[in-house]
Amino acid sequence: MPRVGGCLGFDPTGLNMDVSSNNVERRAKMHDAVDAAAARARESVAPAIDRIAHVAHQTVDGVARAADGAAGWFGQSAEQWKRRQEQALAACRRSVRERPMVAIGIALAAGFIVGRWLVR
Repeated sequence: MPRVGGCLGFDPTGLNMDVSSNNVERRAKMHDAVDAAAARARESVAPAIDRIAHVAHQTVDGVARAADGAAGWFGQSAEQWKRRQEQALAACRRSVRERPMVAIGIALAAGFIVGRWLVR
């Protein structure tokens, strides 16, 4: 094999091989270091993430319980309002049947007041 190089017998092909194998080794060490750092970070952060997830789940459960309670309260309130409305309507009907002329007078007075209010 003929030698390539200067007068000192320098072989640049061998040097390139040494440099590229050094680069590969350095890259491998750097990858290992990054992988190790990532693993340590995952291990140290995992408990905090678990705690945050647990607190988030508790919060969602609490909000759901509160929403269920509010929905129940609103459902009861709606039923109570409906019953009150029906009772008021029944009382009005009873009053109109018992005193139809008074009901007509009240209706005329209310119409007059609303009419005056709308004209202004």
